[in-house]
Amino acid sequence: MEMVDIVDEDDNVIGQASREEKIEKGLLSRNVAIFLHDGTHLLIAKRAASKSSFPNRLDAAVCGMAMAGETHEEAALRELKEELGIECELTFLDKVYNEFTEKSVTQRYLTGVFAGFHDGAFTLNEELSEMKKMLVDEVEELIEQDPEQFTPGFVHDFQQRKEQLKGLIQ
Repeated sequence: MEMVDIVDEDDNVIGQASREEKIEKGLLSRNVAIFLHDGTHLLIAKRAASKSSFPNRLDAAVCGMAMAGETHEEAALRELKEELGIECELTFLDKVYNEFTEKSVTQRYLTGVFAGFHDGAFTLNEELSEMKKMLVDEVEELIEQDPEQFTPGFVHDFQQRKEQLKGLIQ
């Protein structure tokens, strides 16, 4: 059973719960989002149809829940390896509060947001079905036209960090 740390709004660990219990009860835990770029484009992942949360939606290149005992950085490096089979240097951008409801369940996360450069090969795991290369302005435009194509967490994190991402990429 996968366990996660339950945290308060200041990111202090106040307990642990199973991943299922965390989601079921709407407890606050850590997760990560990684905006990868190749120097020109953001790499935007399409979530697999089999994902229980927001299937077939566009998302950050890598995202996932931190396991019990993991810092945001440790979780980000693990998720990068698990989801894309790569390692790269990551820059910490921010820690943001995310809350969204899906299927009458409210999920709450303290998200560690990172950026990383990668212009080589990668291998998608079963959680992802596709990787798109998009300019930051293209992502911004698509969100304005049809935000439902993206996960709510992505929209929130992108809007919070888009100027920073433009500075890193363009």
